[in-house]
Amino acid sequence: MRDKILVLDDEANLRMILEATLTRGGYDVLSFESFESAKTTLDTEEIAVVLTDLQMPNFSGMEVLNYCQQFAPDVPVIMITAFGTVERAVLALKSGAFDFVLKPFESGELFRTIEKACQSRRIRKREPALEIMSAVGVGPVPVPLFGQCASTRTLRDDVERISRLESPLLILGEVGTGKRSIAYEIHRKSDRARHPFVQISCNTIPPIFQITELMGVEKGASPVNLFSKPGSFELAQGGTLFIEEIDTLSIDAQNAMFTALENESFTRVGGVRKFPLDFRIIATSSRNISDAVKKGSFHVELFYKLSADVLDLKSLRDRTEDIRSDLVPYFLSRACQKKGVPTLECSEEVMTWFQNQEWKGNLGELERKVQKGVNLAKGSTLKIEDLMDP
Repeated sequence: MRDKILVLDDEANLRMILEATLTRGGYDVLSFESFESAKTTLDTEEIAVVLTDLQMPNFSGMEVLNYCQQFAPDVPVIMITAFGTVERAVLALKSGAFDFVLKPFESGELFRTIEKACQSRRIRKREPALEIMSAVGVGPVPVPLFGQCASTRTLRDDVERISRLESPLLILGEVGTGKRSIAYEIHRKSDRARHPFVQISCNTIPPIFQITELMGVEKGASPVNLFSKPGSFELAQGGTLFIEEIDTLSIDAQNAMFTALENESFTRVGGVRKFPLDFRIIATSSRNISDAVKKGSFHVELFYKLSADVLDLKSLRDRTEDIRSDLVPYFLSRACQKKGVPTLECSEEVMTWFQNQEWKGNLGELERKVQKGVNLAKGSTLKIEDLMDP
């Protein structure tokens, strides 16, 4: 299935150029002149990326970004901007935009930016929902913290303790265990909560671009760099830098990161100005990063810097008690709410079935299975046959 790109621009000529360029590049394009006409498509279609002009007469790219963050949080937003509004584009990045492209755009740079956004969305969709809800006696907590088993209670205590610290944190765990949710909860509870939470997914970035994505690049650093661009280090100043799958960073990028952490400063690629490091790093890995250190494929000193604190998130196979006490009831209630029906009953037989599955995809797989069961259920009770694959 081809990724769908939603294009928003008041200039008919630019919309036509973008439609033709992106269609030739293998994307399905839905273009709109006004934001009002685009909202229905955003709400009903599976949109991979929104590409919007930053400055338009009747609405702004920031309005589009705010709407997407509220109603389509998994959809990356890329801003189209001109030289005169680059500073506003940087503010949009700090507010959560994925990236920006400069008019007149170069098609290769446009495709690279869109493909990175598409890949980032694919990675995010493999993790469970990031919704935060209230749990009695605990306060606002993410889904991974739901549960009563000993390891979950310990995790809640660890999150409270670590959120008060400034040292780097390494979060380990299988795909779907909620590493991003935990990282955001730690940021939200920390003294840096009023500043940006900037996320970078290393495994979606080609190695050749990893250093510039981290540290930024100055105009003219290479023939393709027609303007200066801040990196994740710069955008995260004052807040938290969340680095997913850090073990997929190239050796060159690892060396550059270690040097920056060691010197507590960095420069953009091709630049001379030093920027101080003022952010907390939270990094994750779905693999055994210690093995990579032993094999020499991960910088040993960088590993020790990042692992000042380590959280190892348990798989659902190791917390089946939580499936029964909190997770299935929560996902069931949420799925029924989405479908617009009263919460279904869940029999002892069905709950036992949930506890006996392997759940290799962890929270994400459990959530999707519950949603599927609710969609197929015919009565007021969730049955085993509703959960079976055809």
